[in-house]
Amino acid sequence: MTKKILFFTDGWFMNFGIAKYFHENYDSELYAIFDIDDKAKNFFEKQQMVNYEKSWFLMDSIHEKYSKPDLEYLKYFENKYKINLWEIAFTDREFYLYNRLHKFSHDEVLAIIEQECRFFEKVLDESKPEFLIIMLTVTHYHELLRRMCIAKGIEVLMLSSARFRNSMMISREFGQLDRESDKKINESEKTDDPQKFLKKYDASKQQHEFVKSQFDSHFFQRYSSIFKFFFSGRTETYKNRYLNFGRTKPRVLIDKIFHLFRKKFRNIFINHNFEKNLDQSLPFVYFPLQMEPERVLLIASKYYTNQIAVITNIAKSIPVGYTLFVKEHPTQKIWGWRKTDFYKQIMELPNVKLIHPSISGDEILKQSSLVITISGTVAQEASFYNKPSITFVDLTYDELPSLIKIKTFDELPNAIRNSLNKKIDNESAKKYVDVVKKNAFDFNLVGIAADFSYRFGFKGPIMDANLPEHKVIQFLKDYESDFKHLSLQHIKKIEEHIKSKNI
Repeated sequence: MTKKILFFTDGWFMNFGIAKYFHENYDSELYAIFDIDDKAKNFFEKQQMVNYEKSWFLMDSIHEKYSKPDLEYLKYFENKYKINLWEIAFTDREFYLYNRLHKFSHDEVLAIIEQECRFFEKVLDESKPEFLIIMLTVTHYHELLRRMCIAKGIEVLMLSSARFRNSMMISREFGQLDRESDKKINESEKTDDPQKFLKKYDASKQQHEFVKSQFDSHFFQRYSSIFKFFFSGRTETYKNRYLNFGRTKPRVLIDKIFHLFRKKFRNIFINHNFEKNLDQSLPFVYFPLQMEPERVLLIASKYYTNQIAVITNIAKSIPVGYTLFVKEHPTQKIWGWRKTDFYKQIMELPNVKLIHPSISGDEILKQSSLVITISGTVAQEASFYNKPSITFVDLTYDELPSLIKIKTFDELPNAIRNSLNKKIDNESAKKYVDVVKKNAFDFNLVGIAADFSYRFGFKGPIMDANLPEHKVIQFLKDYESDFKHLSLQHIKKIEEHIKSKNI
């Protein structure tokens, strides 16, 4: 039976590679939303590799001159889809807190979202897909489309990290399994050595690989794209894209210069004020800061984005005799660290110490009495070291007995005391490893995406480049086995959904 599948394809190209395999090997009707700028649009308008039944270009429906938003339509939309649109808006790093070049007004935000709502409604009404294939949602409009599909009963196949190095999973929600049966493991299937698995798939190594592939390697290509920004014209699509509002050449140049000075000053502050050695005589609770802006905080943990508030409430809740160790995320240096005022507020808490980002997270974890995280991987790692943990959101490892999930800060004092009294063994970690093995698969997303970015020039402030057909063909050929593997994983997931519905 022919399956109707909608692909959301943006500049990272993964879903075009999957669609090509589906076109050639799987009984399906393919539809596509393309979220790309003018130069890349030329390729997708002319390509003959994938025969889409119909395709739409998102930026064709977004206009530079916004009228006042239609509040009646937006109210109707919220009721129809049971989606809180302001919640969606606050998940976007450009609308809130992190945009140094443009402050969005109330009407601008709602007018942008209104156009996206109307566009996605049109696409879903015309294509009537059974499945949406999308990369991990990282902007408000990705998340908007995902939630609209869920509301309409369309199965979402979202590719995301399984929170281990080069380990991916496909699911409706980030870090969660779609079915209860996915969590079941026979006793005979349990892994003997979960720490060996953790060492092989250490997520911190993937962070280092990300920094290297995105920033340290390909030095010339990265700075040539920045050079291109200052010496090339802007297309209409570029101007209309809300991400680029306020991004004029003079303002970007000034911001880049100030960013270098800010980063240097903050780095000096960190080196001067953060603890560089662990005091092993102190029993402590460990809280690693989440990197921001980042999807795992803005979308997955949307009501806990104020990390100062989280830390303060933890500090109020720990028993006398314990210290709260807060460690800066080492990858935060990409964003030039945080404001020194942020660190100073933490330093003012009398039972809290800031730990230098150079100290190994494993070293801290092994010596800690308890781990608390908003939504980080450290909670799952804690179980491998027989350490209790507390988290605030739903994730794959929710059912680990070493973990307590809380919903309000009022629950913290009791949760902390109960966790500190827990006896943890690694049997639950063994089971969790096998749940991951059952539902995840190996795929080097970081490496392939980085190669595409630099090979075609999708890096720097513009993210718009030509896609010569012969280069695209060569890229798909170079990673043919990877795209086949990725496509087969999506097909497997589709067939599982179909079988589940038939039962």
